[in-house]
Amino acid sequence: MKIKALILFVISLLLILNSLSITAIENRGFETKKSATIFEEDVIDMINKIDEDLVYNYLEKLLSFGPRYTGTDNCKQAGNYIYSVFENLSLDTEFHEWKYKRFKSRNVVGTLKGYDPSSDAIIVISAHYDTVADSLGANDDGSGVAAVLAIAEILSNYSLRHDVCFIAFSGEEVGTLGSFCYARDAYRRGDNIYAVINPDIIGWADTVYGGDIIRFSHVERSSWIAEFSGNISEKYNNEIDMRIEDIPNYRGADHQAFNDYGYDAVWIAEHDPAINCNTPDDNLSNINSTYLAKSTKLLLAILAEMANRPIDIQVIIKTPHEGRGYFFNRSIIPLDLGRSFFRGFRGITLIFGRAVASCEVISKEEVKFVIFCIDDNFLTWDSTPPYEWKIQGKHIPVIGRHKLKVYAYTYSGKRAYDEMDIIVFSLSFQYGWW
Repeated sequence: MKIKALILFVISLLLILNSLSITAIENRGFETKKSATIFEEDVIDMINKIDEDLVYNYLEKLLSFGPRYTGTDNCKQAGNYIYSVFENLSLDTEFHEWKYKRFKSRNVVGTLKGYDPSSDAIIVISAHYDTVADSLGANDDGSGVAAVLAIAEILSNYSLRHDVCFIAFSGEEVGTLGSFCYARDAYRRGDNIYAVINPDIIGWADTVYGGDIIRFSHVERSSWIAEFSGNISEKYNNEIDMRIEDIPNYRGADHQAFNDYGYDAVWIAEHDPAINCNTPDDNLSNINSTYLAKSTKLLLAILAEMANRPIDIQVIIKTPHEGRGYFFNRSIIPLDLGRSFFRGFRGITLIFGRAVASCEVISKEEVKFVIFCIDDNFLTWDSTPPYEWKIQGKHIPVIGRHKLKVYAYTYSGKRAYDEMDIIVFSLSFQYGWW
């Protein structure tokens, strides 16, 4: 009887341990796959952790290095400080070394890895830590950097679906060179950058009206970011009380290089005029700490919500490549037009003769078809991969500067879009005159 009792005890113990093991595995799953209600509570918790002191302290420390003109020791030491912040937050931290013409410096990158192994999407939030030679750059763009560091501190304690990349750029005040080199290199690596949020000058408001508004500036392809962000501002209005004003694109900020290399990006700035930027008066006395903290809270909520939502479908133009010169479908030369003089041609693709456009569709559903366009003209569609099309006109040759546009659709009605700036010299066309 004692032996039977012992056997029953051992079997019972094994069953209990096995049950506990299964429960533990299930619980680990629920830690990362939270319901919308639970995640909303998390975002409110994140927002409440942002206060004026947190953001101001980061800003004050950054300004302690003095003016941070690209290439100077002050700029280098400020970069080291930002690196140490990311590293102390246990982010994957690195310097992105860059050199363009006479300028040489470093971008600072900290990455919070996402929990979804099926996603390679990256959400970027960026700001620039360099200044003009005689300015502390409290608002331009110490305010943006302080917001990025404060958001990194809060989000480092959470697990989100996609990778979040925090970047501090140098070289903005000498022609947005740091962001140009980073966007170019990211494109060449094949990084799937889903969205770029670039706050630059978000620390001042001197009217009650302007104190409740922040501006999103963007090209058409990035309008979804402003629309998404507007919905988030409404969702958390009780916690933040700030709305978004949607305005046309301004090319002179760090978001533009990402647009030029085929990524969706927005520049974010305050509403009231920043009259002291790029002057010796851009110091802490001209920072509205309340407005800066509100801006940071909203950016945090937008970033957290965006980085945790599933991406149903993406379409990515794979060929021709951004920033390359082609001769009869052969890539023959890189076009590294990084200087500010060439801003209108950064990332441009130059095509002589025939060339083939192809795309990749990343979708959780079956793809119905892909449509290829030149500008807003429907040229052809393809229902089976690989999705390819010979670039050409419809009734006449396509010559000059155009946009190659690609749309992907699912049977449930989901749609994705990508585009590329091209300059084409080709005599090919599909049909004769009708």
